[in-house]
Amino acid sequence: MLFIQQPRLPVSDATPSPAAVLESLTLLATLSTASDVRNAVAERRAGQDPSAQEPVARAQTRIRDACTPLTNTALYLLRSAVPAASDDVPMAAVVRHFDERMLVYRMGQWAHDIHQALLSLYPRVSEALVEEARAVSNLADALAEAPADVFVDELHTVAQQALSLSAWASREIDDVL
Repeated sequence: MLFIQQPRLPVSDATPSPAAVLESLTLLATLSTASDVRNAVAERRAGQDPSAQEPVARAQTRIRDACTPLTNTALYLLRSAVPAASDDVPMAAVVRHFDERMLVYRMGQWAHDIHQALLSLYPRVSEALVEEARAVSNLADALAEAPADVFVDELHTVAQQALSLSAWASREIDDVL
């Protein structure tokens, strides 16, 4: 058996500079936004208009498809709200905070998708559920843009509301047919 040894790259003990970390986070946010735009354009070109009335089965599928990641993300954020270890390095805290903001932003998108699909099912679903989906979407969007102190204070509450919305929507759409 022939083993080929891979060349080893030099390993540096130096931690990345804060500017390099922030540049990476900015690039990640930009790529995420570009991906969202690409997906929206692809859906429009495929003839899927999220603001249009959808058939019941398609709306139910969209809600289920949004509820799963919404639930998983809300649970993750509820667990991550536990304070980090005291030896947490400052840049690690910045990266963690950025990750949490991106996840809150995604929760807002999933809640918006649920709201759009629920509008197609109304009046078969309760008006209160439709309004809750709109409210959770707005809360998540506002929290993603909030100052750091507000973000930390409200993260747990918004994650709980998203989790509640997901459970409520899942339960209610099963009763539509």
